[in-house]
Amino acid sequence: MSPQRVRCRHVERAVGFYAQQGSAKLELQLKSPTISDLLSLHAGERGDKTAYTFLESGSDQPVSLSYRELDLQARAVAARLQRSLRRGDRALILTTDNRHFIRAFLACQHAGVIAVPLAPPWPLRSERRVHTLRAVAKDSGARAVLTGGGADLRTPLAGIAPELDRLEWIHVDEVEAGEAGAYEKAPVIPDDLAFIQYTSGSTSTPKGVTVSHRSLLLNEDNFSRCMGLTEEDTLISWLPLFHDLGLIGKVLQNLYLGAHLVLMPNLDFVQRPVRWLRAITEYKGTVSGAPNFAYDMCVRRIPPQQRAEFDLSSWKLAFSGAEPVRPATLDAFSEAFAPCGFQRKALYPAYGLAEATLIATGSVRDEGPSILEVDLEAMRKGELVPGGDHKLVGVGKARYGRGVLIVDTETTEPLPEGRIGEVWLTGPDIATGYWQRPEETERTFHARPAGDHDFDEPYLRTGDLGVLYQGELYITGRAKDLIIVGGRNHDPQEIELTVYDVHPWLRRDCCAAFSVDRDGREQVVVVAEFVWPEDAAKSGKPGDPPPSLTGVKRLIKAAVSEEHGIQVDDIQLVLPGSVPKTSSGKIQRSACRAAYENGALQLAADPSARALEGAR
Repeated sequence: MSPQRVRCRHVERAVGFYAQQGSAKLELQLKSPTISDLLSLHAGERGDKTAYTFLESGSDQPVSLSYRELDLQARAVAARLQRSLRRGDRALILTTDNRHFIRAFLACQHAGVIAVPLAPPWPLRSERRVHTLRAVAKDSGARAVLTGGGADLRTPLAGIAPELDRLEWIHVDEVEAGEAGAYEKAPVIPDDLAFIQYTSGSTSTPKGVTVSHRSLLLNEDNFSRCMGLTEEDTLISWLPLFHDLGLIGKVLQNLYLGAHLVLMPNLDFVQRPVRWLRAITEYKGTVSGAPNFAYDMCVRRIPPQQRAEFDLSSWKLAFSGAEPVRPATLDAFSEAFAPCGFQRKALYPAYGLAEATLIATGSVRDEGPSILEVDLEAMRKGELVPGGDHKLVGVGKARYGRGVLIVDTETTEPLPEGRIGEVWLTGPDIATGYWQRPEETERTFHARPAGDHDFDEPYLRTGDLGVLYQGELYITGRAKDLIIVGGRNHDPQEIELTVYDVHPWLRRDCCAAFSVDRDGREQVVVVAEFVWPEDAAKSGKPGDPPPSLTGVKRLIKAAVSEEHGIQVDDIQLVLPGSVPKTSSGKIQRSACRAAYENGALQLAADPSARALEGAR
C-alpha cells in the first residue's frame, strides 16, 4: 500500500497564499498583514460595533468595548510601553481579568513588543506554578510585566521570586485613554513575532512556541473557514486567555472576524457550569466551545429541572478540542440538552496544538461528529480495523493549506491508511519554532520522512499518535505517554477512564497512568486522587460504609485487568490537587512519574481508619 497523506502545495503571495489540494485551488487572502493593522482596520470600518462584552464576577452589569474604544485603549497602553521597551522586547501578561488581558495583549501588538501570556501562579503557595513562572520569565528574557485588576501579584511574588520584582510592572487599568496621543506606529511586519505561547507541558518541560503575525493570521483564516464563521456570529467563552484555545480560538478569532465575543471569567464556569449555558441563552450565542471535560461537567452538575431555563437553539457550532474528545461525552451532552434546542449536528470535534499555532484539522460544519467503531485489540497492534466496540471520534480532514502525514514512530517511514503512527503536519500557518532552541526547532518543525518519497515540504512532528481513515484523522494518544506491555500499545487515557468509573470517591480527570522501568521490565503505575467526603452521602452512595484504600486499589486492578488485559503493578491514591496538571487542565504524566519515583506524592489517608477515629 502507498503512504497515506493529505498533501497541499502552497505559494505565498503578498499577505496571502494559494493552497493546492488535488485539483482544487483555494485562494486565501488575509485582511491585514499584522494584528495591529487588523485592529486599526476594524476601528475604522466598524468602530461603533461592540467587539467584546465582559461578564464580571459579582456584578450584573456587563462592560462592553467597541472596536474604536478597544483600539484607543490599546494605543494608550502601547504608548506607555514605548517609553521603556523597544520593538522585539518581551513582556509577560499576568492577569486573570479578561478586559485588562486583551488591552495588554493588543498594546503589545501596537508597540511591536512580543507578548508572553502566562497563567498567574495562584495560589502562590503552589511551588510548581511559581517555579514555572520564574522559568518562563528567565527563558523569555522578559523586560516587563503587564497586569491589572484582581489581586495584587507583585507584592507577594517579591518575596518568593525577587527577580520578577526587578522587571518593570505596568498596570494597564491605571493607563488613561489620553495617553494614546503619544503613541507612534511601530514598524511591525508579518514575519515579526506576535507572541510566545509556552506549551502546556503535558509530557515535557514547557517550551516557548514562537508565533509570527503571518502564522497567526493564516491560522485564524483557517479556523474561520473550517468552521464557517462570519462577522455576524456571536461568540461566547469562559476559556482562560493565557491558553491558546481561549486566546487564538476566541479573542483573536473574534478580532479576525470583526464579530462580537461575550467573555466570562474562567472561575465562574468552574464554580457553576450553568453560567456558560445561561450566557449562550441570554446573548443568543452562535459559536462556543471547550475541552471535553466542560461538556461532562454540564451533564453532571446541571440537573434536569434547571435545564428547562435554557434556549440553546441559537448555538450552531459547539467545538470540542484541547484534549481527547470522548464519544460518550458527545452522546450524553446531546441527549441531556436536546430538550433545550441543542442539535447534535452542532458538535464540532477539532484537533490542534500550540506548535501548529492552534487549529490543525476540523470537522465539516453541520455534519456532526464522525464516530468510528473499531477493534481495540487490533488498535493495540497499531492497526485500525473497523468493526468492534471501541469508539473513536474523528477530528476532521486536512483543508485550506494543511498537510497531514502518518509516520512510523521508530523509522519515520510514511504509513498507509489504517496504520497508527505519529501525526506530522505541514502548512504555512505552522508556528516558526521554539524560542531560542534551534536544535529542538530543527528536530520538531523541520522533520523529513525516511525513505525515497517526493515530500518536499518540512513537517511538524506533533508527538501525537493517530490514523487516517477515508481522509479523516483520528487521534489515538500521545507517543511519549504510550504504555507498552507484552508488545502491545496501551493508551494511558483509556486506562484512566477505566479507573474513574471504579469508585465515586476517585476524582474524575485527576488520574495518571504511566509506566516505569523496574527490574528489567516495564511496570504499570496508576496515581489517582481520592476524596474522603465528610458526609458519606456526598459520595453518591448514601449509607455505604467508607471504603478502605486497599479495597479501592483492588477494584482498580481488577477493572484495568478486565478492560485492558494488563496488570497494574502499583497504585497510589493521593490527596486532591496532587496529580500535576497543565494550566489548561491536561494531566502531566511525566511530572507525575517524576513525583512517584522521587517519593514526592501526597498520599491520601485511609477513610476506614478515619471513620474509626470519628466513632471514638
